[in-house]
Amino acid sequence: MSRRRGFSLIELMVAISIIAILLGIILAALPKVREAGLRAACGANLHGIGVGIEAYKLDNGEKFPAARYMPPPLLSSDTDPPLNVVLADYIEASNPAWRCPGDPVVYELEYEDAAGVKQMCGMSYSYEGAALSGRTFEESFYARVLKRDTTTTPVAHDFDGGTVELQDGRTVFAEFNHTERNVLFVDGHVGNVIPPPEPKETGPQG
Repeated sequence: MSRRRGFSLIELMVAISIIAILLGIILAALPKVREAGLRAACGANLHGIGVGIEAYKLDNGEKFPAARYMPPPLLSSDTDPPLNVVLADYIEASNPAWRCPGDPVVYELEYEDAAGVKQMCGMSYSYEGAALSGRTFEESFYARVLKRDTTTTPVAHDFDGGTVELQDGRTVFAEFNHTERNVLFVDGHVGNVIPPPEPKETGPQG
């Protein structure tokens, strides 16, 4: 009977080296996989918010919700309620769609309301209220002045990437939620950047 041959030291070292290389490749790829997953989930959230906005527009003469850019405690001179409150009949304020999975700060910002009750911001996405609030797309600054169309006009996007002031005078730094910001556009699609408007052709000069 022949004796069973075991691994030699060299063969064992080669096997360990291959495993180490494979682990290195897998570990290096994990952050990119996680980022892709977060962006996909965030994009789905924004798409759902877009569906809610379209439902609101159908009930309100095609006008966008009259809402401020972010809920308290973010500082704003706008007295309109935040988007997650205005759309409560279409998307509940407690719906997880309002929270970007890559947002560790803004959604959970706390404040006290006028009655002294602790509340939470409850929204990770900034609304283009200054340009769209209470207007149809055709009435907006984007359409009238910038000549953008529905595919290049932003409605909402990740609220991130800077230091923001709160109503009580505090400041908070919100890091970028993703390597590329997710944006909901008027036509309902979600992209990663706000593209410039297409150049308009003009007639012969002179």
